[in-house]
Amino acid sequence: MNRLENKPMGFFGNNPVLGLALGLTTALAVTNSVTNALGMGVLTFILVILAAVLGAVVKMVTPEEMLIPVNLVITAFLAKLGELFVLAFASSLATSVGIFLPLLAVNSLVLYATGAFHKEGSFGTSIMKAFSSGAAYVVALLVAAFVRELLGTGGVNLLNPINGATLFSFSVLSSEFTLGLFTQPMGALLTVALVAGLFQALSKTPEEKGGK
Repeated sequence: MNRLENKPMGFFGNNPVLGLALGLTTALAVTNSVTNALGMGVLTFILVILAAVLGAVVKMVTPEEMLIPVNLVITAFLAKLGELFVLAFASSLATSVGIFLPLLAVNSLVLYATGAFHKEGSFGTSIMKAFSSGAAYVVALLVAAFVRELLGTGGVNLLNPINGATLFSFSVLSSEFTLGLFTQPMGALLTVALVAGLFQALSKTPEEKGGK
C-alpha cells in the first residue's frame, strides 16, 4: 500500500479510479450514462466522507491489528445505509444501477477512506484526503460517462437522479454515426483506458514529458 500512502490523490494525476483503480468495478458499470454516473458518484462521495469521519473516530479506540476488520464493518454499514437511502428516495437510480448499488460494500475507495491503509494522520487530514479522493472519483465518472453516452447514443441526457426530471439534454451525432460499442461493457473498458491515458498526460510536468 506504499503507493496509496505516499502519493496524494488528485483529479488528473493519481486519480482514485483512473490511476489507482479504486472503485473501478462500479465505475465501469455506471458510466453508461451521465445520470447514473452523477447519482452513484455523489452517493459514493458522501459515503467516502462518512467513512473518513467514522474511521478517524474508530482509530482512536481500536487496536491497530483490528483496524482492517472494523473498517470493513464500517464500509458494509455505510453501503447498506446508502442503498436504503437510494431505494427510498431515488428509486429510478436504484433500478438503473441494479446490483452495483449493494456492491458499494466492497468498493475499495470507501474502505480506503476509513484509514485502513494509512494509520497515521490527524482527523482533519483524513477528511481532506476523503474530500479530494471523493471529488476526483466523481469527476472521473462524469468524464467517462460523458464520452460513453455521447459516442454511444449521439448525445447526452442528464436526469435528476432523485425524481427523474430532465435537467438538460442535447444531441450532436445522428444515429448513423453513433458507436454502439460504447454502450456495452467493452466500451466501458475502452473509455476508462482512454480517459486514464488523457488524465495521466495532463498530469505530467514539462520535465516528465521530456521538455525543458
